[in-house]
Amino acid sequence: MSAPSPIADGQQLVWLLVPVHNRRTITKRCLTHLDGLGIRAWAEVLVIDDGSIDGTLEMLREDFPWVRTVSGDGSLWWAGAMRLGMETALAAGAECVCWLNDDSLPEQGSLEHLVRLAVENKAVCGGVCRTPDGAFVYSGGIMKHRWPRCAATSPKPTEPPLPVEWLHGNMVAIPASVCGRIGIPDGSWIKHNFADVDFTLRAHRAGIPVLLVPAAVGVADRNDTASYWSWADARLSWLAIMQGFGNPKVWWYAPGLIRFKIFHYGLLGAADCGWLICKAVGIGIFKCLPNQWLTLFSRKFIN
Repeated sequence: MSAPSPIADGQQLVWLLVPVHNRRTITKRCLTHLDGLGIRAWAEVLVIDDGSIDGTLEMLREDFPWVRTVSGDGSLWWAGAMRLGMETALAAGAECVCWLNDDSLPEQGSLEHLVRLAVENKAVCGGVCRTPDGAFVYSGGIMKHRWPRCAATSPKPTEPPLPVEWLHGNMVAIPASVCGRIGIPDGSWIKHNFADVDFTLRAHRAGIPVLLVPAAVGVADRNDTASYWSWADARLSWLAIMQGFGNPKVWWYAPGLIRFKIFHYGLLGAADCGWLICKAVGIGIFKCLPNQWLTLFSRKFIN
C-alpha cells in the first residue's frame, strides 16, 4: 500500500460512494486499485450493491472487509444507488461525498485534489477520465440548445479548474453543504442516464460553482452502448429505438427525459420532447426502408 495522502488538512469526513451491479470483476479491480492508493487512510468507502446476483457481496465480504455496504433490490439504477449512498453518508456525518463509478480508476492524488477543491470552494468538482485508448473522455461541458455538450477539446492536466454547467458522474466530489442547498439525486424519474447531468446542472443553476478539474485524472472503460449512440447508428433498429423509451440506461428514456427537459426548460423543454417523439417515428419508418435510403436520409437530416 502506498503512503496515505493528506487531504484538506485531514479534518473533513469523506465518504467515497461506489454503485455496483453484477460487475464483480470490475468492482474488484476498482477496490483493489483504491486500496493501493491508500484510500483507507482518509475516506470511508461505501459500495452500493443494487441486487447483484453474481457473487459481488460475497466477494466484498471475503476480499474487502474494510468496505461498508448497503444493498438495493435491483431497481435502484445509478441515481437510486447514489441517492441511497448519499443518504447513508450524510446521516453518518459526511462533510464531503465522492461519486466513483466502479469502471473508473483515478490516479494517485486525484480524489484528494477534487475533495480539497470542493471543500475549499463549496463547489461540485469533477475529474477527467479517459478511455485506455484515449478515444473518449468523460468530463463535463455546457448546455447547447438545451442539450449537454462536451468541450470541443479535452483539457490538459496542467490547465486550471474550468467552470462548466454539468459534469459526468464518473469521479465527482460534492460537499455536504451543496446537498443542504439542492438536495440529492431524485432517483424516481431520472433513474440512470442524465442523472449526473441533472444533479450538477441543478447545482450550477442554483449558483453553486461546478468545476471541471483537469489535474484530477483517471482511466475509465468505454461505455459503447446505446446510451451514447445516435439514432442514425446502424446498430439501432427501429424496434430498439421504440424500446429505448422504456429503458433507463439510454438517453431517450421517456420519464427521465421529460422530467429533465420540463424541470430545467419548461415549455421549451416540452417542445423538445414532442419533436423527439416525431423524430423517433420518422426515423423508425426510414429504418424499415432499404439501407441506401437510410444512408441518404441520415446524411441530410440527422448527422
